[in-house]
Amino acid sequence: MSNIIVRGEKLIARPIAVVRTQFVDMAHHERTRVHNSLEVSNVRPLPDGCRFTGRRRVFGVLQEDENELQRHTDGNSTVRSVSGTNVGLTLTQTFESQGPDQTLVRIEVDMPVRGLMRLLLPLLRMGIQRDLAVALEEDRLDLEERGYAGH
Repeated sequence: MSNIIVRGEKLIARPIAVVRTQFVDMAHHERTRVHNSLEVSNVRPLPDGCRFTGRRRVFGVLQEDENELQRHTDGNSTVRSVSGTNVGLTLTQTFESQGPDQTLVRIEVDMPVRGLMRLLLPLLRMGIQRDLAVALEEDRLDLEERGYAGH
C-alpha cells in the first residue's frame, strides 16, 4: 500500500474562532451544501465532534464514506474515513490567526492507495490537489461572502 499526501492552505478574512467553527459544523455543511461536489448527510454528534456520511462522484462513480470528525483541544481538527470507498483517508485541519480578522487554514490530506490504483498515483495526486483547492475556496466563500455566523 502507498499513501498520497497533499497539502493546501488558504487565507480567510474572518476571525479564527469563526473559521474553526465553520470547518467542523457539518450540520451547516449538510444544510447549505457548502461543497458542490460533496453531499454531507446523516450528521450525528459525538462528544468531541461528529460522524457523518459523505458522498461524491469521482470519474462518474459514486463514492460513499462514513467519516468521523474530531475537534482537538488546541482548536484544530481531524476528519477520518472510518468505512467506505476511501477508508483510512485522513484530513488534518490546522488554523493560525494572522490578526483579528484573518485566519490561515492549512489542510493535509493523507490517502491510502491500494491495489491497481497505485498505477494512477500521479493522476490521483493531481485530482486531490485540485479538489482541495476548490474545497478551500468554497469554505472561504461560505465564510467571507455568505457570512457564516457560527453557533
